[in-house]
Amino acid sequence: MEWDLSDLYASPEDPRLWQDLERALALAAGLSPEDLLDPRRAEGLFRRYEEALEKAYKPLNYASLYFATRTQDPGAKALLDRVRNRFTEVKNRLVPLEVALRKLPEEVFQRLLAHPGLADLRHFLERQRAYAPHTLSEREEELLNLKALVGRSAWSQFYTEYTGRFRFQVGGKELTEMEVRALRRDPSPEVRREAHRALYGKLLAEAPTLSAVFNAVYLDYLQELRLRGYRHPLEPVALRDEVEVKDIEALLSATESFYPLVERYYRWKAGRLGREKTPSEDLLAPLGEKPKVPFEEAKALVLEAFRRFSPEVARIAREFFEGRWIDVYPRPGKRGGAFCAGGLPSTHPYVLLNHTDDLDSAHTLAHELGHGVHFYLARKQRLLNFGASTPLAETASVFAEILLDDLLLERLSGEEKALLLAERVEDAINTLFRQVMYTFFERKSLEARKETALAPEDFHRVWQEEQRKLYGEAVAWTELDQATWAGIPHFVHYRFYTYSYALGYLVVLALYGKYREEGEAFVPRYLRVLEAGERQSPKEILAEAGVELGSEAFFRYGFGVLESWLGALP
Repeated sequence: MEWDLSDLYASPEDPRLWQDLERALALAAGLSPEDLLDPRRAEGLFRRYEEALEKAYKPLNYASLYFATRTQDPGAKALLDRVRNRFTEVKNRLVPLEVALRKLPEEVFQRLLAHPGLADLRHFLERQRAYAPHTLSEREEELLNLKALVGRSAWSQFYTEYTGRFRFQVGGKELTEMEVRALRRDPSPEVRREAHRALYGKLLAEAPTLSAVFNAVYLDYLQELRLRGYRHPLEPVALRDEVEVKDIEALLSATESFYPLVERYYRWKAGRLGREKTPSEDLLAPLGEKPKVPFEEAKALVLEAFRRFSPEVARIAREFFEGRWIDVYPRPGKRGGAFCAGGLPSTHPYVLLNHTDDLDSAHTLAHELGHGVHFYLARKQRLLNFGASTPLAETASVFAEILLDDLLLERLSGEEKALLLAERVEDAINTLFRQVMYTFFERKSLEARKETALAPEDFHRVWQEEQRKLYGEAVAWTELDQATWAGIPHFVHYRFYTYSYALGYLVVLALYGKYREEGEAFVPRYLRVLEAGERQSPKEILAEAGVELGSEAFFRYGFGVLESWLGALP
């Protein structure tokens, strides 16, 4: 199944695409910051602001999705470049209004907050106000937007295009990155080792080029920190996610204190493999025969898992298949990985997969459909309240994977059940612990970049240090493993995003615990979390579901669940 993007535009030549961008430019140019001084005029101002954003985001969404399955198509690349340039023009025309909002006199800003017609924008207004100390002049903001086109955005696109051309020879076949990564879970040790050598050998060989990309995006971020007056590299992330730097530090510290769980698990796995240590080539090795899961079977399993939790969630997920909102299989030129593009309140989400007919791909389907359901439900909000804040971004996706596992565990017994439980522990390691390790790597290498550009060997060294901390003495590494960092796109596309997977995972464990305690009565409360979008802060949204984000009990409960899973292994 390939996705059908015609709900957005009929084709790249659809005249509506460029008409929307021109309309966005006209709307953005007509917004007067003076209207902020009168709360009644401000109501209409924000409606027009939203319309400008919508008319700009929709073409960008289409061009990005179109490019995602055609990364080697010059026409797709040219379309994305042209749309991004137009989008930047729109954003620059919105800068005067955004700067004025952030710098309003306090008494004027309070009048906006008190106005009944703006009540549903209270959180949005307060979020904008929080950026005031780090907002530059109109001209400076425009220049930063323009710089991004040849800075982080350009390097991000280059990384996607460059790595998208990588091909790997395994078993006499030429494979894409996602196909060779899937082979790291193959039942055959020889296949896993060949896939490991192909993947990480390529990354090691390409490290000089990829380290240049990392150096460029790191320097871009360091410059922005300085220009905007941030005092801590995590401060922009904390501001974006509506948490404190100390909350992120507490998460990192708490997770690091439980690193011994990872070493304990991989010592157990080494024993199952008949080894003293787990070879790095076998980190993802199946512990038994893993079932083949063709896409249609994966679809049926996920829909059934969703239906048992909530018929409404299953109904929404079914629309993704019926409407062809999913692109399923890997093919040359298609970007690797998987994602859900949330769209807009007036459109619908799209999901990209690289399904390889195994259980991991079934989990990926559940994960991305969880995102899709989240965005679908958040469409009840207006555009300025739409989406999912970073601490809640993985709430539905990881929850969906656990629902799938619950279904599978009920259908299995004995050894098969133990193996799936081990899969759940490995998922926790990869979603929680490894993401924290990534954050430590990013923070340490970014700090080193302040002094000078880093050589590939510098990145290798930092990566190996953090890897040893996480796995202790339980894993036997190869020389090729030192280049793993080069194949993690989050380090290029985002700054410190990976910690949010860990936070999101702990949020999910807390919500899942509530579900186990309360049963069906919890479901409406959970769905309200998804429907809330960004209308309130993450802490306020979770509090309504009975979860206190970042509390001592929050961490204790989450890691307690993980310990219970590990303790249940034979």
